[in-house]
Amino acid sequence: MPNRITRRAFNASAAAFLPLAHAADSQLEVRVAEPGPDITPMLYGHFIEHLGGVIYDGVWVGRASKIPNVDGIRKAFIDDLKRIKAPVLRWPGGCFADSYHWRDGIGGRRPKTYNFWQRSMPKGVDATEPNTFGTHEFLKLCELVGAEPYLAGNVNSGTPQEFADWVSYCNAPQGTLTLAAERAANGHTAPYNVRYWGVGNESWGCGGNFKPEEYAAAYARFVAQFPTYTAPYLIAAGPSSGDLNWTRGFFEAFTRKTPQGVRQRAPMHGWALHYYTFYRPPGGRSDKFPPEQWYPVLALGMRIEKLIQDHWAAMGEYDPQHRVKLVIDEWGVWYRDDAVVKPSYLFSHYITLRDAVHTALNFDIFHRHADKIAMTNVAQTVNCIHSLFRADGPKFVRTPAYYVYELYLPHMGARSLPVQSQAAGISFTGQGGEAAIPGLSASASLHGRTVTVTLTNPSHSSPQQVSVRLAGGSPRGARAKMLTHPDMQAANTFEAPDEVRIQPLNATVSGDRVLVSLPKHAIAALQIELA
Repeated sequence: MPNRITRRAFNASAAAFLPLAHAADSQLEVRVAEPGPDITPMLYGHFIEHLGGVIYDGVWVGRASKIPNVDGIRKAFIDDLKRIKAPVLRWPGGCFADSYHWRDGIGGRRPKTYNFWQRSMPKGVDATEPNTFGTHEFLKLCELVGAEPYLAGNVNSGTPQEFADWVSYCNAPQGTLTLAAERAANGHTAPYNVRYWGVGNESWGCGGNFKPEEYAAAYARFVAQFPTYTAPYLIAAGPSSGDLNWTRGFFEAFTRKTPQGVRQRAPMHGWALHYYTFYRPPGGRSDKFPPEQWYPVLALGMRIEKLIQDHWAAMGEYDPQHRVKLVIDEWGVWYRDDAVVKPSYLFSHYITLRDAVHTALNFDIFHRHADKIAMTNVAQTVNCIHSLFRADGPKFVRTPAYYVYELYLPHMGARSLPVQSQAAGISFTGQGGEAAIPGLSASASLHGRTVTVTLTNPSHSSPQQVSVRLAGGSPRGARAKMLTHPDMQAANTFEAPDEVRIQPLNATVSGDRVLVSLPKHAIAALQIELA
């Protein structure tokens, strides 16, 4: 299908934006003197589930394995998550969470139990859960990485008592409860102080097939007597994609009006939104796609911005002060299963340069809505869907998406800055007809005297010259690096692990501007030192 780049008319201020001497394809103005909300590191979170090859082989190789490990956990996985300062890990699911009983995964003798994902396994392939990787192993992983643990409780087949006991087992100080003594006997005397707790998962579907008002009642029961040894951050199971009826139905049942206004019935801090970029055209593999399948994936991914805005508005109808924030704890591309590693590694497909661009576009959206979003968790970190890693026995490789996290590291904890872009839009013909995406994506932040600007050129055919102007500040110097490859289908494999990697990029300071030349389908990070 054809695509074309069309020039949008610049507005009346464009002439002041960029003098003719600095003519460029795209112009960006960063308003340094108008910092916005902080970009919480939690926007770069991760998610692992007992699904296919995520836990067993991806994360857990076993203490007796010849593969380098720390107490059974793959060392390369630990090291690479530390390298990108992974802030939070969500576990044990996903759909697996609402069939998981935490006691099966502690102590010396652990039962083998049914795994929810057995139904999706290839015929004759077993997915019995050995429970080798349980609460202590997961929390050990978090300690090794330096990440906050985010535990998802079982609302579907569990009970409020089971949930409360899990909280107490993790958080009760030594010498207080029998559960704390049991934790110590199992190898961890000090409390884990887990703060983030999910009350179920996808309760509209695999988490119980609730109606919104039914789930609101269940949620209230599960948190009514929550043990508060550590001040919790409680996350309710929010909607799938654009299901505003789930959001409104839950909040309608969850809140009640008093003479003073709207009051919540029970503690709640986060509302979990799930959105996947489902793209499965007939034929082909996720790494062997024609040019006409490039832009539809990016456009579908960018739909998440409208979902954020729509659900935020619906939440505000019942929570005008927006005490509850969005938690996007499952997001990413989801193609047809390519059995990249093994047929038993469910929902495994190639992650290419296209998916790295998708990742950057999403991060820019998350930055624009940093006041609304408390956390995001890419699904899933290894061997599944939007993976940062592929693993098979001793083989381990970073996907192109991993390096976007590395490029965006300077944004973590920095103050967001407003960005105004003047760029051509990209029009294309997709399955739904004519569509368009912005010709340049960007976000900016300020930390001390350093401005970080991330830029993405989503075009699969055209490079562009970009001029970045600092309004309210002057650049003293700049350095830059980028992620790209001549081939839009490029991916990292076990045989060629460094095919797609970060490269240097020239950045030139000229007056109050920084000039860069972005190749086609490139993601760049500029760090600009203020005078």
